[in-house]
Amino acid sequence: MSKALRVAFVVIVAIVALGFGGRAYANRAMSTKAMTPKTLGSSTPANAGIPFSRVAVQNGDRTLIGWWVRARADSGKTPPAILFLHGNRSAISDYVDLQKFFYRQGISSLVFDYSGFGASGGSPSLANAVTDAASAARVFADSAGADARKTAIGSALGATVLLQAIDSVQPHVNGVVIEGVTASVKESAVRDGRLPKLVAPLVVDVGDNIAAAKRVKVPLLAVHSYADERFPIAEAQRVVAEVPSQSSLVRHWRKGHSALLASSRPCDWDPVLRFVREGTLPAAKLDTTDQCVVAARLAAAQKANITPAGLAGPAAKQPTPVPPKDVATSSKGTPAGSKTGAKSTTTKTGAKSSATKSTPVSTKTGTTKTTSTKSTSTKSPATKTTTTKSLMTKAPTTKTSTTKTSTTKTPPTKKSTAPSVKKPTTTTKSPSTVRP
Repeated sequence: MSKALRVAFVVIVAIVALGFGGRAYANRAMSTKAMTPKTLGSSTPANAGIPFSRVAVQNGDRTLIGWWVRARADSGKTPPAILFLHGNRSAISDYVDLQKFFYRQGISSLVFDYSGFGASGGSPSLANAVTDAASAARVFADSAGADARKTAIGSALGATVLLQAIDSVQPHVNGVVIEGVTASVKESAVRDGRLPKLVAPLVVDVGDNIAAAKRVKVPLLAVHSYADERFPIAEAQRVVAEVPSQSSLVRHWRKGHSALLASSRPCDWDPVLRFVREGTLPAAKLDTTDQCVVAARLAAAQKANITPAGLAGPAAKQPTPVPPKDVATSSKGTPAGSKTGAKSTTTKTGAKSSATKSTPVSTKTGTTKTTSTKSTSTKSPATKTTTTKSLMTKAPTTKTSTTKTSTTKTPPTKKSTAPSVKKPTTTTKSPSTVRP
């Protein structure tokens, strides 16, 4: 073999070795760099005023530490239970408020730390976390009780761990929930700039959740924020589309990655709580209903339907005010005679008073007889009273013809010092009058 051929062979072998070595290194880096551990904090469920027990889960030579918070049994019925797989850069001490929320909803929960996280032993890697989930699921099922409805929930990194360990976890639970899931760990690394795009084809995807979704046999509920900038909701749609079992994707309205975990409002968690308690999935593949907005609208509608007095209806009907006796209010707001056809009235002006002169007015046969009153005013040093005439209005049921004034005058009425109202023999009530 010539020297040139030997050099070419060495170069080719070096390139192949470098390729395999680089691929092995990249794959290892993907598995380890996907995990960013955090040490255990000082907060415990006891600080939140809820009872808990410390659980040690053995996985080979590694001991995982978890916290069990058991809800009170309602009428002797075993409460539903959740196995929670948390996200990256966190430890179980970061989920005390979440366990408190589940406890108040009557749900037990077990949260554990992966290898190398919190107080758990071992080194952090995605491969270790997957086997950790399998060990924790067995302990969870035994401890929750045979009668309890059991659900595994994975958030962000926890969703990937749950899907990658689905074959080992789903025999121990009734359903799974994935929140803030990514379609692929490799795709996520390329998108974040942690993995060069040119090197990506050489790297094995250690977390292909689309492929893992095809192995799900229990009901699956996916929850994702419509404004998750880190893992777009389209990735959750891709994962759910591959699930052969019953599945549903609920889009919630809290902005940010895994923002649902920051909420302690039951309306935000409504789809998850119903699934945990009853196994009920939303009918649609994508449910965009904001349950908190719906609840607020229903509360506002119920409040608007109750008056301050406690009466039903938009507003209680108030009784029509009745004017004082012998005084009616006209359309212009000025006092008017309570009945038409009064015989006489006395107008008092200054020191003198004069009786009014009444002239009967007749109508044609077949119509209602109406009497108008004509007042004659007298001058006084202080005031001057103008002549007022009562206007005839149409009766509600009869048509009034044009009236003519009779030429016959009636004798003047006697003077009176007090107002008197005489009821005519036949009168009709004018629409503008109100019975006292």
